Amino acid sequence: LAAIVVNSTHFLYEQTVGYNASRIIDTGRLIDSCKTIFVLASISKTFIAVAVLQLVEFNKLDLDKDVNQYLLSHMKVIHPVYPTIPITMRHILIQAGLFDLGTHTSGIGPNFDEEMKHYLPSDDFTKKNLSDTILLYINNKSNWLSKLPGTTFHYSNTGASLVELVIEQIAEIPFGRHVDNTSELLYIPHFSVTDYPAGLLRMSAHSLAIYFQSFLNNFPSVLLNSSSVNEMIRVNRNEKAEVRFGLLWYWLNFHRSRFIGHRGVMLGIINIMMANANRTLGVAILSNGDVRKSDESAKNVEVTNNESYDQIVPLL
Repeated sequence: LAAIVVNSTHFLYEQTVGYNASRIIDTGRLIDSCKTIFVLASISKTFIAVAVLQLVEFNKLDLDKDVNQYLLSHMKVIHPVYPTIPITMRHILIQAGLFDLGTHTSGIGPNFDEEMKHYLPSDDFTKKNLSDTILLYINNKSNWLSKLPGTTFHYSNTGASLVELVIEQIAEIPFGRHVDNTSELLYIPHFSVTDYPAGLLRMSAHSLAIYFQSFLNNFPSVLLNSSSVNEMIRVNRNEKAEVRFGLLWYWLNFHRSRFIGHRGVMLGIINIMMANANRTLGVAILSNGDVRKSDESAKNVEVTNNESYDQIVPLL
């Protein structure tokens, strides 16, 4: 586990506990907050949101126009039940889930079996490029919800990946290169991004904290206007809920306080990146522990993570 607390100018706390991997296969290599690479899980989605706002600032993207105008002719996103209702980028970006929920309001539904194929070795799913993968998914009518676009929230990492595909089409460079450009502006060392942008971005805890510290300052080296960050974190649906969503970022009520950021949970990964409501303090806690099993190790991981959250987050 690696935990870092930052304000707008300084790293206030930086601590690691444990090993890079099980000591059975990686004896004695302690976690290093600058060198150990973590999979960010759904925290990756926040990078997609930043890339979107960059395009909005340069008038290359309108959040409220039909997303199809940014895609190639063979790549049409049309709701099979409501074909005349346009699906916008805002529909896709508005989230409504937690714990790695790539939820949105576009009407694209969940397909856990298909998404879980990413975790299987040598499977055909990961050999397809991103556009082929998304096209296969959205052309299957059973993957669509029966609700009007913009009215219902449901889980779908495919929605976030669709946003990434739009970014690639507009920017005319691979999304990985786009993220690398952002990291260079923040003076973050090179890290890895895969073809599945909804959750598989990789970097060290220290690098993530640099990124989050920039968020506290409205991303001055990445975005032109502070209003872009305000747009990104503005609640799009006025619902009374513990979790309320902006554009791939969300607000969380915790210990009677409000926090803005994102969490991420995948197999072997538990992460949280949250700032206080005024965005004067932020915390990033990354863990390579797995809580999805029912063994003693999983219980210990869950206890350790919960204690870390309970002790650090209320201090923000």
